[in-house]
Amino acid sequence: MAQPQLHQALDRAFTERSIFVLNQTSHPGNIGASARSLAVLDFTRLRCAAARHPDWQHHPDALARASGALGLLDQATGYVDLDAAIADCHWVIMLSADVRDFGPDLVDVSSACVWAAERLRQDVNARVAFVFGSERHGLSREEAARGHLLASIPGHPAYHSLNLSQAVMITAWELRKQLLDQLKRVPAQLQMVDHQTRLAAPPLGEAASAQAFEGLIDHLEAAAKAVGFLDPQHPKMLMPRLRRLLMRSELKADEVDLLRGLCSAMMNPRRRQEIDQ
Repeated sequence: MAQPQLHQALDRAFTERSIFVLNQTSHPGNIGASARSLAVLDFTRLRCAAARHPDWQHHPDALARASGALGLLDQATGYVDLDAAIADCHWVIMLSADVRDFGPDLVDVSSACVWAAERLRQDVNARVAFVFGSERHGLSREEAARGHLLASIPGHPAYHSLNLSQAVMITAWELRKQLLDQLKRVPAQLQMVDHQTRLAAPPLGEAASAQAFEGLIDHLEAAAKAVGFLDPQHPKMLMPRLRRLLMRSELKADEVDLLRGLCSAMMNPRRRQEIDQ
């Protein structure tokens, strides 16, 4: 009987679009250990947003704990904040054990990786980000709201918090399983078209990036104020509710453009007068 193939390389068309983001990490050693975890599971994209140590890539603890994965650590990129780190990503999954009011739906990490792998397969230009909060405080409510899903790693109720690199490894392992399964169902276009060519020519109906989505949220807020729908002194939960509604809609790039056009018309006094007449 043939033995199962336990060790198998992932398709680069998937791994290059699977982004792991560490947000406000305090200890450089955890960044190094996370790099090693990703390298073991064949992932290559690590980003650090607002890392507490300014020279985290060259810190002795990071170098020691990234043993065997120094190349991945060296190629990791730093960003000033979370918004910058996920700006070019189309789907964002936040790792958290807590449900947030008016935040994304909470699912287990396995289900989140099924969701992510399916979107990577369906849209050959999409990038999926997995975001991990700081060691002490995790993700704030505002940060968690920037995700399409909240993903939790199930465990004993008294010990629901994991070391950062452990959480990264479990998530990467779950995603790896799903991506290997997706290899059996890769569309022909993913196999035949050069990866760089695909990135240069996004197809019609491409998912909106996080940067485009945040631009829409800001535009909606300004428009809601302009027409008197949002009272800046008493905003209540209007914007968090709108954010959640639109996140669940999984907007395409052209749909974001459409809504922003609507916002621009709402904010144009002359246009509003024409409509009123």
